[in-house]
Amino acid sequence: MKQDSLKNEAKTSLMGHIVAGFPDKLASLQAALGICEGGADYLEVQFPFSDPSADGRIIEDACNEALKNGFDIFDGFEITTALARLSNTKILIMTYANIIFSYGISHFVKKAKECGVKALIVPDLPYESDEDLRKIARAHDIGVIELIAPGADARRIQKLANTPEEFVYVVARSGITGKKTQIDSSLSEWLDFVKSNCKKKIALGFGINSHAQIKALRDRVDIIVAGSYFVQKIHSLSPQDDFQNALKLHTTELLYGF
Repeated sequence: MKQDSLKNEAKTSLMGHIVAGFPDKLASLQAALGICEGGADYLEVQFPFSDPSADGRIIEDACNEALKNGFDIFDGFEITTALARLSNTKILIMTYANIIFSYGISHFVKKAKECGVKALIVPDLPYESDEDLRKIARAHDIGVIELIAPGADARRIQKLANTPEEFVYVVARSGITGKKTQIDSSLSEWLDFVKSNCKKKIALGFGINSHAQIKALRDRVDIIVAGSYFVQKIHSLSPQDDFQNALKLHTTELLYGF
């Protein structure tokens, strides 16, 4: 069966994730291309930050290694430019507000647009106090994806959903990334609550690392986000390995179970 047919069968889109510059600039680009070729419709390219607030140990260690190896923001833009040019996957930048503010909000947004980036994901960006990032992004046709975390009430969800973006990012559970999320009644209740207050597409992330989870969620959400899964697979490779082919295979395994 062709991969396009399998993708139609899967129903739910996949958003992959890399840390730009981990384990080095070239390897991260090759791994990203593999994820795209394996069937990801979206790809988060994380610009590493020294003090992340939502990342677990797997992604935090990858960020630290990338920074230790000399990663800077220009490397991130070069990687996103290459990915937008070489793949049909929608490229998003995931980073923290300090990175954007330090670079200059307008400069960052304009550069992201030039690089072919579709949207930004900024986990620590306050909705009510964003220094006009969302306004500037809209002016340049760049999305800012809102995160809806457990504990949000109906009014908050409705507010975050009242934006022009294609989807919202729903956090599957409290805590940090990496720990496996159980597909159970509490998650089902949380998704039902969000859906009752949000008519947009839902991207669900945090702790998704198996085909069984994706299979269980296919009829519940529109996009499944796998972050630590991919970073861990990249970490497991040796410098002499074929990062592109390896990550293509890991993506296929996650999506289709083989």
